[in-house]
Amino acid sequence: MPRGEFDRSARKAATRTRLLEAAARVYAARGFAGATLDDVAEEAGLTKGAVYGHFGSKDNLLVALMDEYVAAKVSEQVGLFDRDETTWKRPFVGSDRFMAELDESADAFRLLVEFWLAATRDEALRARFAPGVDALRQMFAGFVAKSADDAGIEKTPGVGHNMANVSVALSLGLGLLRVVDRDNVSPELLGTALSIVIRGIERDPELREDLGDPAARRAD
Repeated sequence: MPRGEFDRSARKAATRTRLLEAAARVYAARGFAGATLDDVAEEAGLTKGAVYGHFGSKDNLLVALMDEYVAAKVSEQVGLFDRDETTWKRPFVGSDRFMAELDESADAFRLLVEFWLAATRDEALRARFAPGVDALRQMFAGFVAKSADDAGIEKTPGVGHNMANVSVALSLGLGLLRVVDRDNVSPELLGTALSIVIRGIERDPELREDLGDPAARRAD
């Protein structure tokens, strides 16, 4: 690649990062609905044209922010997953780190919640929100599969997918509770709750069957 093209690419990447960082600050302060691209451009010290040139719309900017946030969380959690640890203890480190980061700064998480709410009202946003949720789901499903192998448990169809949904729901739900009601939600509760579920499905074949096909109980 010619030197000039490399320089332009580096500048473009740096500008994109600058805009994302500015958008995160603006959205955190004003909320997604209350923020404008003019606000983001001013915060970044750039023109509104630069924002449009990189992202095209406020929705695109929010999606880019959430993609980066989810990618960072997945990378971090994969790095913390320790296959040398007992299977039911494995959620502790990652869960405790997630909750501690919420206590330090919940801005990106609040944006994720805003995106979630906006997606419930906008079908186009919902379609763009789904891949981020699926990335979290695939991460947890991978943890389940590895832990089943390490525990010597036969994989039951559906368990990995449904356990991943439970894990995502517990993480987001308890994270939200911790942000709004810190005094009544222990930061260790998330890891403990996931550990309880893991111990249950490892020890009880019937519970694994139930988790694999929750709808089957309607036939009982």
